[in-house]
Amino acid sequence: MKHNRKLPVLAAAALAVMLTACGNNNNNTASNSGNVNEPAATETASAAEPAAAGAFTDGTYKAEYDRNDVRNWKAYVEVTVKDGKVEKAYYDYTNDAGEKRSENENYIKGFSEVNKFTPREAFDKLGEGLVASQDAAKVDAVSGATHSSRNFNELAAAALDKAKAGDTAAAVIPLYDDGVYKVSADAFDEHGWKPQLDLEIKDHAIAAVQFDYVNEAGKLKTEDADYKASMEPVSGTYPAKYTEELEKQLIEKQLIGSVDAVSGATTSSGNFMVLVEHALDEMAEVGDTAPAAVKISE
Repeated sequence: MKHNRKLPVLAAAALAVMLTACGNNNNNTASNSGNVNEPAATETASAAEPAAAGAFTDGTYKAEYDRNDVRNWKAYVEVTVKDGKVEKAYYDYTNDAGEKRSENENYIKGFSEVNKFTPREAFDKLGEGLVASQDAAKVDAVSGATHSSRNFNELAAAALDKAKAGDTAAAVIPLYDDGVYKVSADAFDEHGWKPQLDLEIKDHAIAAVQFDYVNEAGKLKTEDADYKASMEPVSGTYPAKYTEELEKQLIEKQLIGSVDAVSGATTSSGNFMVLVEHALDEMAEVGDTAPAAVKISE
């Protein structure tokens, strides 16, 4: 499985997620960048053995993911080989508008305030690590950018596989591993309900999703007739209706940042987005199918 080639990431002591009551995510903000608040990783010097001369075929090799991530960015690596060895490695992300993540002002500002260095410096450090080691598995994670380091490790390995074969066609790597990913809030809310999500990845795409709330008695909110009767006249929607709308949008659009909040159910829409982001970003990207619980802050 592809996740075996990714760098290990230290577990965060707690996952705190701030909800917004908006429809679409702002994919260019630093707070939504995914790397700004990533758990720190300890960098250790590695005494890697240099690759033998002629290990790779000269040329330029590219690897990228097959789709944008939850923040609407797609990571890619370009590796230049000269005299059989990696001479240069360039790493970045791009969006549908062709903008580079390392040049996005909001992302640069937020990342730099937290880490005291720029995204470009972090990405270049990863590239320098590949040049020094000639082996993607021996590139140390950059503290403060562990998620990006993980992606670099996988993409660089794919690019080097191409370089070994002398194949300059771009390697396209599935971002998500097939499987069923289950995630819920780590506690019941003040009304006694806990949001939960089952998300299925099949053929590396979002194939099915089930979103609901459960109470301590194990009853689902979508099946609670009294809840529907009290909510519908006030909000114009009810659990079985808004959960179906959110699920349908995600399957059709395949990107959580493109899912609109349902009018009358903005809090639940926000909870849905939080759970989907965690299922995709922290679980499906590495094939971790163990049930997860996340902290949701109201």
